[in-house]
Amino acid sequence: MASTYSAIACPHCGCCATEDYYYKTWEKFIWCYRCGYSYEKTIDYWKNANEPVYSEREYKGHGMCLVHKRDKKGFRKILHRTLTSEETSECLKAFLDEDVDLKESYFVTFENGIFTTLAGTPPKDFYLPYDEYKEKKEANNQQLEIILPGIKSF
Repeated sequence: MASTYSAIACPHCGCCATEDYYYKTWEKFIWCYRCGYSYEKTIDYWKNANEPVYSEREYKGHGMCLVHKRDKKGFRKILHRTLTSEETSECLKAFLDEDVDLKESYFVTFENGIFTTLAGTPPKDFYLPYDEYKEKKEANNQQLEIILPGIKSF
């Protein structure tokens, strides 16, 4: 398979997201590690042996919980729905572990277009809209981030 990775504006929150586009099959994946948005367009089946029929799935993001531990273990949870109070408590409890690197970990929700930091420290440019983020990176001769998946969603 042949694909290209690109940094794009998230269709949900407007921050920097990653797009993986398979140009030979026209399949597409988008994920945002800020609000938790994800989208996938994949071939569902083939009609007449040469005409792909696609299926699409989209999850509006509701935030992100990223926990880095000093022993290099940890987890990332993309929030595809509003969490229950028990689930929120579970994520917050992870930040109480003394092995958690609080400067590299964060728990952020995204509801009704508003980011709220519940724990930890999001990266410096975390909340910047895509255009501002891109402009800032280019002014400093830096490339936009492209983050590859390896996630747990709920």
